[in-house]
Amino acid sequence: MDSETNPDSVALLAIKPKFAQAIIEGRKRVEFRKTRFRQRPRFVVLYASTPVKQVVAYFEVAYIRELSPRALWREFRNLGGIEYRDFIEYYGDRTIGFAIVIAAVWKLNQPARLNHLSPRGGAPQSFRYLRRDSIDRLSIR
Repeated sequence: MDSETNPDSVALLAIKPKFAQAIIEGRKRVEFRKTRFRQRPRFVVLYASTPVKQVVAYFEVAYIRELSPRALWREFRNLGGIEYRDFIEYYGDRTIGFAIVIAAVWKLNQPARLNHLSPRGGAPQSFRYLRRDSIDRLSIR
């Protein structure tokens, strides 16, 4: 399942720094998630969690697949940048998972603090929607 994209929709994801770096380097072309977006974002902003604690990049979403974790692994294991053991541990006993397929990636010339994008400034547990102009503010950094 892939919901229709809102051209103005931007989501902020907290992600481990090693996975953020793998996305930037093109070694990870899919981001696995447990939670469904209410509306598919056009862009995803990457917040590298502890110890980096900064926004480091953003990417355009090609599409999102909703499948069982087993089916996600079969389809995306070569693109996910994660070991099978860690993948299985991440999903636990969940029956549905999501694969965000990455179209293009932009690394920031200078990492940004969260409060640069949102007055709330806190990292999301799963994801949080941002205003469309967030990408514009990141693009000029």
